[in-house]
Amino acid sequence: MTDLQSATLLVPTTLRAMPEQTSDIDWPHGSTDTIGQAAEFLVWAALTAQSGGGLHVFLPILDRGIDALVHRREDGAYLALQVKAKTALHGPEAPIAVYENHLFTDDQLVVGVHLDGDRLGPFALVADASTFRKKAGRIVDRGRTLLVADMPMYPIPGHKWSEDLVPVEQLARRLGAGRATLPAPIPVTAEPTDEDSVIGFWGEQEVCLRTAMLEDCGLFRPFPDSETVELVVRRLATGANMGMQVKTLQLQQPHGYGNVLVNRSNFVAAPSTLLVALAWILPERRFHESCLLMPTVELPSIAGTSGRYYELHFRPAGSSEPSRLDRYRLPLDSLGEAISRRLG
Repeated sequence: MTDLQSATLLVPTTLRAMPEQTSDIDWPHGSTDTIGQAAEFLVWAALTAQSGGGLHVFLPILDRGIDALVHRREDGAYLALQVKAKTALHGPEAPIAVYENHLFTDDQLVVGVHLDGDRLGPFALVADASTFRKKAGRIVDRGRTLLVADMPMYPIPGHKWSEDLVPVEQLARRLGAGRATLPAPIPVTAEPTDEDSVIGFWGEQEVCLRTAMLEDCGLFRPFPDSETVELVVRRLATGANMGMQVKTLQLQQPHGYGNVLVNRSNFVAAPSTLLVALAWILPERRFHESCLLMPTVELPSIAGTSGRYYELHFRPAGSSEPSRLDRYRLPLDSLGEAISRRLG
């Protein structure tokens, strides 16, 4: 028995005999955005739960057409997803549509789902952009090309989209993840103060502001925040990704120094992940004009250790004495440009 035949047998008889033009829920008029958001978060929850945290979802801070990046922690790959949802059915099908110019690279994934009340229907359509372009119909909407797929609600022999259907409980596996075995966290001995958390947030927003100026890039942050990468910038045309962990020092004067602490319990060094360190000058309430930009693969060989942390002694203003960090120091104003160069 083929996988298609096995999947078809799982479909209730009532669903196979569904009449034309049915709808399984009465959503208020104008609920299109709400339907889409609800479906997206159900997909993110399914991916996170099925993978045991092995798939880490990053949502856009700057939305330029990609609904999420999914970080596959086992191999470090970033998967770009577009989720499309429908509640109204046309017989056994629900048409979904994607703007062609939002499929930037062939490896992007389109995930089509049926929102059945407050849950996902039993099957999801998962197709990469190359497949979606080849098989979808085309219509023009106000000068923009829409790619339309008649998504079946269950595998139908002979239907051109049946081979792209996946049982929703196997979505994580379709994205290449099993249940991850992650390292046990090192016990927390001291939590940051509220002030530390706020200033750290300011540092992240400063980095967001500067990378958001890259006009050909999207910017994403994780939900939940549970790994080394705190921000991802993606060059849309090429699919190149760069993750960042942002640290913000607090200095009492511009020529001071501080310790950059990186938690080793969830640290994973990768060529596609950078450490960015900024310094907030407390009396002047501003960021120092210099910052630190370091590939995380180089951090363990340069940093010391302090308890559960990697530790770097960083003086943003520099000094007369040479430092191992000098090669990573750069003007804050050039941070976005430096990240862009690393994206290639």
